[in-house]
Amino acid sequence: MGRPQAHLFAGAYSLVAAISLGQAPVAEHGAISDTLASDTVALRENESLLAEPSAEELAWLDYLEENWCFSSDTSLLNIHDFEEGETPALDTAALQARLDWLDSRSPLDLAWNPVVHSRIAFYASKRKKHLGTMLGRAPGYFPLFEETLDRYGLPLEFKYLAVVESGLNPMARSHAGARGLWQFMYATAKYQGLRIDSYIDERRDPVRSTEAACKYLSRLYTLYGDWYLALAAYNAGPGNVNRAIRRSGGKRNFWEIRFFLPRETRNYVPAFMAVAYLMEFPAEHNIFPRDVAPPFAFLDTVMVDEVMRFDQIAPLLDLEESTLARLNPMYRMDIVPATEEHWPLVLPQLEIPAFLAFQDSMRLIEPERTPEIVFVPEPVTYRVKSGDVLGKIADRYGVSIRQLREWNDLSGSMIRIGQKLIIHADPSKL
Repeated sequence: MGRPQAHLFAGAYSLVAAISLGQAPVAEHGAISDTLASDTVALRENESLLAEPSAEELAWLDYLEENWCFSSDTSLLNIHDFEEGETPALDTAALQARLDWLDSRSPLDLAWNPVVHSRIAFYASKRKKHLGTMLGRAPGYFPLFEETLDRYGLPLEFKYLAVVESGLNPMARSHAGARGLWQFMYATAKYQGLRIDSYIDERRDPVRSTEAACKYLSRLYTLYGDWYLALAAYNAGPGNVNRAIRRSGGKRNFWEIRFFLPRETRNYVPAFMAVAYLMEFPAEHNIFPRDVAPPFAFLDTVMVDEVMRFDQIAPLLDLEESTLARLNPMYRMDIVPATEEHWPLVLPQLEIPAFLAFQDSMRLIEPERTPEIVFVPEPVTYRVKSGDVLGKIADRYGVSIRQLREWNDLSGSMIRIGQKLIIHADPSKL
C-alpha cells in the first residue's frame, strides 16, 4: 500500500475512533466525513496536493539519511573497551593535551586550569547519564545553534551553553522564572523582542530563542570585549559583572574578577568549559549518546493561517499529540493561535504533505472546543492580599487556575501574602 492511501485510511480510522470514543460529536460525523471525502477527491484530481512526498522531497530525505553520520551504537563508539558504568581515571597530561587542542581551534580560552579540572572530574563521574542524554538530544538542536552562532560571528562552542542552561530542554524552567533552551528571564526576553503572552512563549521556541540569545551575547561581548565576561553577564546580569570589575580594581578578566561574582556565576564558566570538553571527548570518558532525537534536518515548517488545536492535527497525521507538543514548544495551550497572523508549525518533513491535504478536515474535529483567541500584549502584575486564593484571582481576571499556575511556575495552589503574580488577563475584566 502506498503512503497516500496509508494516510487516507489512517485519517479515516482516526476519525471513526475519535467519534466512537466520544471525542467528536455525532452531529459532526457527516460533515467531517464529507470534508474528508472531498479532500480525497481533490488529492486524486490535483497531483500537487498528494499526501505522498514528491520524488524530489524523497530524494532529499534519502540524501540526508545517507549523509547523516551520527551513531549511538555503543559497540562502535566504545573504542577504549570500557565496562558499562565504568568511570575512567582522569589522566591530567591527556586532559591538558586535549584542552590545548580545543584551545588552538577556538577563540575561547580553553586551556587547562585546576578549577576546570575539578568540574570535568565531577561531570565525568557524577553526570555521565545526563551528558549521554545531551549527546542524544544534540542532533535536534546543534545544527540550528551552529548556523545562528556562525551568522553572528560567535564561537560555535557557545552551543554548549544551552546544555548548561537547560539541558537542551525547551520546556525547562528555573525557580527564578527563567524559561526555555537559553533560560531567559521575562524582562530580558521582552528586551530581546521575544513574545510572551497567554498562548505563546517564544523563549521556548528553539529558532526564535536562539536568535535572541545570539543577539544578547553579541551585545554583551561588545560591552566587555571578553567572551567569558560576556558569559558571566549572561548568567548574572551586567550589573553584577560591573560591580565585580569595580571591586577587583578595574580588572577585566573572568579569572581575576571571579571571586567578586555571585557564587553561582563563579562556577558558571568552569562548568561551561567542562561540558564543552566532555561533549567533544565523550568516548574517552565512557559517555555515549542516549535516546537520540530526530535530526534537525529532517524537520520542516508549514505556516498555519487559522486557529488549530494539537488534538485536531494529530489524528490525521502519524503523530502523537505529545510529539506535536515537543516539536512546537512555544505554544503554551497546545493551540496554534493563528488569527490575523500566520504562525509556524514544525513537523517531520514526511508529514507536511498530509497536513496540507487534510487541514480542512482537521478544523472540523470538535470545532466548538477551539477558543476565541484574545491576545493581551502586556501582563498584569497582581500582589497577593490577605484572603486571596487562586480561584478568586482567576475569576477576577477571567482566566483559569491552570493558566495562573503556568504563568507563575506554581506546582500547587499555595500562594503567600505579598507574592507577585503575572496574569494575562481577559481584556473585558480590566
